[in-house]
Amino acid sequence: MKSIEFHDGKLYTEVRLKVKGKADVTHSMVIDTTSPHTIISERLQKELNLDVSKSGQEITLSSFSIGPLKVSDFSVFKEDIEVDGIIGLDFLKSVGAKINLDSMTISSSRT
Repeated sequence: MKSIEFHDGKLYTEVRLKVKGKADVTHSMVIDTTSPHTIISERLQKELNLDVSKSGQEITLSSFSIGPLKVSDFSVFKEDIEVDGIIGLDFLKSVGAKINLDSMTISSSRT
């Protein structure tokens, strides 16, 4: 279970990225159940020196996790956005995410 915050009209949570097997990097990202894909900002892609696919848009991370919710070899898309990233339905569905707005937490429905 991981806490989420509501500010500026959006839900945010802490995300850990593992890149090329290296240590986890933590960033705050927006939870967006209307986004089909998980997205990271171009700024973050450059900051972390992440390699993009030949199409120039897709990036494969060693892992992407929110607390205990984790996907290995997870592909995200790069876009020019203001926030560090957007957690989309591809991740939320793959981990069986359950968002509880009463307790402001995100956890797995598979426990």
